[in-house]
Amino acid sequence: MRHHVAVARHAMARDPFVIFLIVSAAIFALYWVASDRRETISVPAAVQKSLSDDYELMTGKQPDAAAKARLIDDYVANELLFREAVARGMHMTDKATKQRLIDRVRFMIAGVPAEPSEDALIGYYTAHPELYRAEPRMSVQHVFFERAPGDPAGLLARLRAGGTVAGDDFWMGHDLPDYGISMLRGMFGTAFLKRLEAAKAGEWFGPVQSTRGWHFARVTERGPARALPYPEARDQVLQDYQAQQTGAAVASEVDRLKAAVNVDVE
Repeated sequence: MRHHVAVARHAMARDPFVIFLIVSAAIFALYWVASDRRETISVPAAVQKSLSDDYELMTGKQPDAAAKARLIDDYVANELLFREAVARGMHMTDKATKQRLIDRVRFMIAGVPAEPSEDALIGYYTAHPELYRAEPRMSVQHVFFERAPGDPAGLLARLRAGGTVAGDDFWMGHDLPDYGISMLRGMFGTAFLKRLEAAKAGEWFGPVQSTRGWHFARVTERGPARALPYPEARDQVLQDYQAQQTGAAVASEVDRLKAAVNVDVE
């Protein structure tokens, strides 16, 4: 009897239809197992507490059961949307998102820079004197017109003779004492700044058009670029020193990461 059973089993094992059924059942089992391997979105107690704390901060009261359920639903929805954004590669194509991630990783690599000693800052200041110079400055008087003035030659002659001309109001006033050239450039534009730089000190000229309107102007005083003393420049020295330390730490990590990739520049 046992001999007949063994023979039957051997025949079944060689039957192509039986083999097909076995393979099909195995494939179905693997598919079923794989299809059930869904990602899990965890909402641990710490996250729920954070959501409740934020809710209380915004509303002034603790969330009830319904509010807690909505908070969790919103959290899950946001997590799903975030994962979908990553799946679509938006973290690689959206510039603002990409930059925020880059900045975050920079901070994670470098951390908060240590407070440097005063000697280190003075050493940095001494090694980089070109960074700590006050720009040239000017004191300027001007008469402003929103539109090109009539009889410009007559108005200019009156100003040069020591008279006064009534123009339009200007938001920063008509006397601009000790302004840096970058501020003047920002207020009036490059072309107007060049006319100021070329003008003879104390002499009215114009009318000249700026980005604001039309001006008769004169330079009453000029101040050259000068080296900033250390006490005056210290805050900027501190920022520059810490930026250098952070940059060095990030550059070292970038070099390590770069060794694992090929860079193709078209």
